[in-house]
Amino acid sequence: MEPDPLPPDDVAAPEELDEEDKVMLVFSYLWVLALVPFMVTRREYVRWHARQGLLLCGVAGVVFFGVILVGAILSTLTKVLAWLFAFALVNLVFLYMALALVCIIKALRGERWAIPFLGDLVERF
Repeated sequence: MEPDPLPPDDVAAPEELDEEDKVMLVFSYLWVLALVPFMVTRREYVRWHARQGLLLCGVAGVVFFGVILVGAILSTLTKVLAWLFAFALVNLVFLYMALALVCIIKALRGERWAIPFLGDLVERF
């Protein structure tokens, strides 16, 4: 059973997006730069992506901080654990960048792609 698609309120086709909207959509997934479209734009489509980008930024920040904290604590036991957590952190950074890139591409195409596990929270935020 597939979930219902997101409501199409103010869905913008790619040809309807002006240059400012495209820049704001890219900013939406660049860490704290997501605050710019969230505060500046009035278009609901761009604001939805800004909310999702802010949520992604917050979750990624908490996960990165947790991995760094646990890695720092466990690195006092052995250097092998320090290397493992450093490797995990590098992989998480690449995962975040890949996820943000997918979101940017889909946003520029005019799609509202909800990130798994975070998409439901965007509607409440």
